[in-house]
Amino acid sequence: MSQSVISDEKPLGESLGWHRLGTERPFRSHWHNLRQDQVRLPAGQKITFTYQEHPGFITVVPLTSDGQVVMIRSYRYTVDDWCWEMPAGGLGDNAGLPPEEVARQELLQEAGATCVEMCNIGWFYSMNGTADARCTIFLAVGVALNGDQQLEATEQIEVQLVPVEKALQMARDGRMTDGDSALALLRCEPHLIRRTRSTRVVPHDPRWPLRFAEEAARLAQVFGQELVAIHHMGSTAIPGIVAKPIIDILPEVKEIEKVDLLNDEMIALGYVPKGELGIPGRCYFSKDLEGERRYHVHVFQTGNPEIARHLDLVEYLKTHPGEASRYAELKQQLAKQYPHDVHRYTDGKSDLITELAERARLWKETLAS
Repeated sequence: MSQSVISDEKPLGESLGWHRLGTERPFRSHWHNLRQDQVRLPAGQKITFTYQEHPGFITVVPLTSDGQVVMIRSYRYTVDDWCWEMPAGGLGDNAGLPPEEVARQELLQEAGATCVEMCNIGWFYSMNGTADARCTIFLAVGVALNGDQQLEATEQIEVQLVPVEKALQMARDGRMTDGDSALALLRCEPHLIRRTRSTRVVPHDPRWPLRFAEEAARLAQVFGQELVAIHHMGSTAIPGIVAKPIIDILPEVKEIEKVDLLNDEMIALGYVPKGELGIPGRCYFSKDLEGERRYHVHVFQTGNPEIARHLDLVEYLKTHPGEASRYAELKQQLAKQYPHDVHRYTDGKSDLITELAERARLWKETLAS
């Protein structure tokens, strides 16, 4: 174990009035220790605080070159159940080995896989009420299933390739019941999306309005009486402009708080609920078909200024072809520059979108006056 793990001292606790009177370790191993501290609490009570001292472990999120996550289905005797997991392993029986090397080792042993790159994403505490274990997350890139599993006698593991969006949804909806694996996968979500989502833009397709109308009818059945209006937004709503072939839909609802109650129905329609995702007051959903992103749904409560911002921009670009061409040229440039980095593509557009949105607002005010 590292020195930081086995240290008896609790300096922060001492500063908060938790006074350690003594420490015993009735059980020790290279996997973990059982530690018991005699502690006087800030109010004066004396207790025995028992927890597991742990050297930490790694969890690997493996991504193949064709955009699939290598998941394992493992039988766990402790809970007598099969669990969807990511490859993982402890540091205690790998003394002196760098965590990255442990990650590569566990990837090979549990999944029979190797990778081109192993990226350290960060860490979190696991079960911080009963153990001091830290999980370090690694994203394995360029993974290939090119070896044999090297399982221990207690390990029963099945390997399966799962598309990124499906794996993320399994972490969100509870099918992945191992909390450490689910959190590791979700912490890697921005990296997974950036590495797998194409920024391809294509000429305007006259079928896009029809696709909007068809999907809007399906969504209207889900939102029912809560729906105030439903709008086609984004570049696919603007004739003659290049766009990513993803239909952006904006439903206005009476009460945004009720939208979460419709998540199961949205999932049944093929959508992935993603919460606000950076925009306060929004409920955001995405939908893939045959492995390709096809729809974004941005739900706002009626009266939210974001509604006018999005719709005014569409109307402005429809009636100002020069501005629309300027926007289209930037998108084509960014798509070529960042063909597999959707975040940089999006960031590259933000300044111009802000400028155009302000022009659209002023233009709309002029029309209304």
